[in-house]
Amino acid sequence: MSELKNIEKLVFSFFCDSSDFNGIPLRQVSQDLNLDYEESIDLIKELVKSEIVSIQSSTNPHIIGFKHHPVQSQLEILEDAKSIKVEKQSFGNFEIAMEQTEYPICLYPTPKYTEGNRDVDIYGYAKYSVELALSAPQMSFRFFETDILERYSNDPRFDFEFQDFSGQISCKYDDEGNPILREEDQIFLKSFGLGFDSSGARVVAAMLCDLGKLSSEHQVAWGAKEIPSTECKVLDDYYNNLILGQWITSKSVFTALIDEINAIYKLTESIFGIPLFHKELDGEHRPKNFTFFFSPTSKNYYDFINLLDKYLSENINKSFFEGSLELEELKPIGDNMVERVRKGTLRLLEEWVSLSFRFPDDSFPKKMLKPLKDVRRERQKPAHKVIENDYDPKFIDKQKKIMEACYISIGSLRRNLQTHPKAKSVELNAHLDDEKVKYF
Repeated sequence: MSELKNIEKLVFSFFCDSSDFNGIPLRQVSQDLNLDYEESIDLIKELVKSEIVSIQSSTNPHIIGFKHHPVQSQLEILEDAKSIKVEKQSFGNFEIAMEQTEYPICLYPTPKYTEGNRDVDIYGYAKYSVELALSAPQMSFRFFETDILERYSNDPRFDFEFQDFSGQISCKYDDEGNPILREEDQIFLKSFGLGFDSSGARVVAAMLCDLGKLSSEHQVAWGAKEIPSTECKVLDDYYNNLILGQWITSKSVFTALIDEINAIYKLTESIFGIPLFHKELDGEHRPKNFTFFFSPTSKNYYDFINLLDKYLSENINKSFFEGSLELEELKPIGDNMVERVRKGTLRLLEEWVSLSFRFPDDSFPKKMLKPLKDVRRERQKPAHKVIENDYDPKFIDKQKKIMEACYISIGSLRRNLQTHPKAKSVELNAHLDDEKVKYF
């Protein structure tokens, strides 16, 4: 009976004393308490049955990963562990004992045990640190409303990185290497990603182990935006990349549109000696608001539209049309009076497309470029009237629809350009037409 109690205390104290909520290796129990290895396993099995101790067995059992294993499974693993051998290897004057198994075992107090025995007052209001201290799985996900990211995205004192699927947050430092934020805000969130709730709405997903490293103040802020995990799931691309180490093979519509614009730049420069667009776009270091917005407000929507128009109509190079189109036109301004005015970039592009390609329907160029004109019209709205900064989920759907339409429009233009005889020599991404594009 005393031996059982000694193991119970050893497992609990090891976990509590660990700074990263680690478990004690199975063989260390017998060594620390001077017990026979196989006898210690039988005692541990009794503690597992009593829901005092639980085990983790994996390539990294030193943390509680995704979940606690069923009791029967733990008992079987422990029984099999009796046959694990130890091999000693010498390195100079050092000798290391290594267990001959791919899946070592560590012991932890169960959540039921920690809840009844651990004092978590030292963590104060640090919600996620408390969960970790009570034996919650470190790699389990918590989900949040997307506007939790607004605080970090809008504050230039935070280094906020987000690439449609995932991102990270940290505080910035001055030229001398000192943090520019007060201590409570000197945070580092190693990773967060995209998820969806039961209705398909976007949410933010983050692992408990990363949340537990935030300051108490920030844990409170995140806790206020938490959504029950039972209603949410992690985006497959983010999960497979973060947990399984797989490459993300799909791309967001934001990245896909940039790729199409850059492909047109290369095609037109090679074919005509001058690019249709003023510049190629940097997909790696694009403006942080060229993604879905974290809060559906009119300000966020029109800020995005403004940037999108700069990438499209404002990026069109008028010099591209010189020699093939009249860049100006005469407009009546009164009785027998006219004025010479410059044509807009979208007007020029539509005329050029009509002259350059054959379509079964003369209205096709206008239809193809309509999304770009819609963006220009949307951009002009705030310029002509005062728009209150309203919160409305409709802006999420408006952004999705306008991005999808623009992507299809620019993609159609690129495919028409690729029919030019000189386009065959232009090297483009071979997967432009078959990549998985996600609209969120």
